[in-house]
Amino acid sequence: MKITLFVFLGLIALLALTALVFFLAGSRMSRDHRSVITVTFKASRAAVWAAITDYAAMPSWWPSVKSVRTEKLPDGTELTWNKDARGQEIPFRTGESRVNEKLVRIIAKEDLPFGGTWTFALSDAPGGGTQLTLTEDGVINPPIFRAVAKWFMGLDATQRDFVRYLGQHLAGR
Repeated sequence: MKITLFVFLGLIALLALTALVFFLAGSRMSRDHRSVITVTFKASRAAVWAAITDYAAMPSWWPSVKSVRTEKLPDGTELTWNKDARGQEIPFRTGESRVNEKLVRIIAKEDLPFGGTWTFALSDAPGGGTQLTLTEDGVINPPIFRAVAKWFMGLDATQRDFVRYLGQHLAGR
């Protein structure tokens, strides 16, 4: 009985120490980050543009988005709400849009543990197709999340997931 209690308390202490290390390390990291990835698709700019701006179709090809609903605000702003696998809805609005060239999507809610923008820049790829540069200017508020994102997931994890599934979608898979 004493050994079980000792092991249990040791595990609790180890978990608390680990959380403290992550909290302290994350507290020293910047809340803001920038990550940039560039990929080339064997698809026209128009096809890539259509895929990244057809928000209602996104759940059919990107597993991270389970559903999308649209809301028009009284000032004319249109929000799209992406529901993730945990049922959390995240609102996005378009900050800039130049057809077949540039799209800026902004997380439109301030009280989330994260936020920021994704900027999609499309250009002709050398040798044909479309080059997409996806830039995330993000914010991660909880210090523990910052440490986990940087050390274990990668600050560009969601971007990499997005372009992987976008590529499959564009290839007709």
